[in-house]
Amino acid sequence: MTTTTVPHLPPSARGRLPLIGHALQFVRGPLNVLQGLRGQGDIVALHVGKLPIYVVNSPQLLHRVLVTDADSFTKGRMYDKTRPVVGNGLATSEGALHHRQRRLILPAFHRPRLRGYSEVMREQAEAVSASWQPGQRIAVDRAMHTMSVGTTVRTLFGTGIDSATIAEIDHCVGVFLTQIIVRTMTPNVVERLPLPGTRNFEAARKRLKAIVDSILDVRLRATEEPDDLLTLLLAARDEETGQPLSRRQLHDEVVTMLVAGADSTAYTLAWLLYELGRNPAIEARLHHELDTVLDGRPVTFDDLPRLQYTQRLIQETLRLHSVSWIQMRRTITPVTLGDMHLPAGAEILFSATTMHRDPDLYPDPLRFDPDRWLTPPRRESFQPFSAGPRKCPGDHFALTQLAIGIATIAARWRLVPATRAKVREVPAAVLRPNRLPMVVQARD
Repeated sequence: MTTTTVPHLPPSARGRLPLIGHALQFVRGPLNVLQGLRGQGDIVALHVGKLPIYVVNSPQLLHRVLVTDADSFTKGRMYDKTRPVVGNGLATSEGALHHRQRRLILPAFHRPRLRGYSEVMREQAEAVSASWQPGQRIAVDRAMHTMSVGTTVRTLFGTGIDSATIAEIDHCVGVFLTQIIVRTMTPNVVERLPLPGTRNFEAARKRLKAIVDSILDVRLRATEEPDDLLTLLLAARDEETGQPLSRRQLHDEVVTMLVAGADSTAYTLAWLLYELGRNPAIEARLHHELDTVLDGRPVTFDDLPRLQYTQRLIQETLRLHSVSWIQMRRTITPVTLGDMHLPAGAEILFSATTMHRDPDLYPDPLRFDPDRWLTPPRRESFQPFSAGPRKCPGDHFALTQLAIGIATIAARWRLVPATRAKVREVPAAVLRPNRLPMVVQARD
């Protein structure tokens, strides 16, 4: 006699409180909560008030969500909360609109374009590192953020944006990314209250919209076509209809790129410099490779394939410090994952960071070990840029910027920790260090 397993709803995570569910625990320590869930099952339900959010811990089931069954899911609650800022840009759009946008935008990130962007990346890295002096104490997280924002703005808009406007863009994006996780993991009524965070969010949203609208007004009247991403967006035509992006769509794509382009790369570079400062032997191996391959000249796009240890350093940083630490999806129809049933409209949450720190997938997971990448893990166990039809289209842009940035800085400087104080992870929209003071030392 055979028995049939009937799918059932995932179990609720331990520690659920009346009325608020797990919301307070999550806001206080989201990474600890999500890491603790990995031992409670392949799918576990967190509750925000009465709303269940299903956390997917299994890499195999996550692969189904992102890749094989991707058409059964939309973007989910976190992306609903981003729409007031980014509109229907590529990160938040759905269905046929998303497929059309992706076709239009992907050519901007093809290899020939990356070669040109790499020059801007190196110039920004050289400008930031040239401002340092031996013995100077710097806030590495802020320095990398300045470098990354400058790169994003210059590749998107060229050289016509003044430093004050760049600083305003940086501020607005920072407010947005700080507030978005709070909005996602608290009941909807909270964002309607006249709280300081709510007011700051709305002010930043309006100011960023005004800045982007002003830039678009100038460019749409211009007769010259600078060699930048905005020019490519303006020239893009749908291969089926021949239609360009509408003014509203241009605005939403530009804001999406500004929001997505700065923080992730900046804080990945900051974490990488932090790990080099803590691991002198690893740093020495990086210096040896840079000296051997570059022989004192600036790094170029064509050098990157030969910087193999540099690439492993980047992969290990993306694993241990996955700055895109939380993502969400929503079921369109009822879905069965393994032996779990999820109803239509169910909110799905997954964390690349906690997956990358799972000892069942990565032995001694908290140890920074670039050589573990001599034998790469299974593809579904490493998701720094997501996967499937919604994989980040700028992944190669980011990898290029990381390699150019670290090669430029480490060829000239050593950065050593300025304090023994523990560096804490701050889980905002990206996983950033709370503070990262380091002292600049000239290379021997």
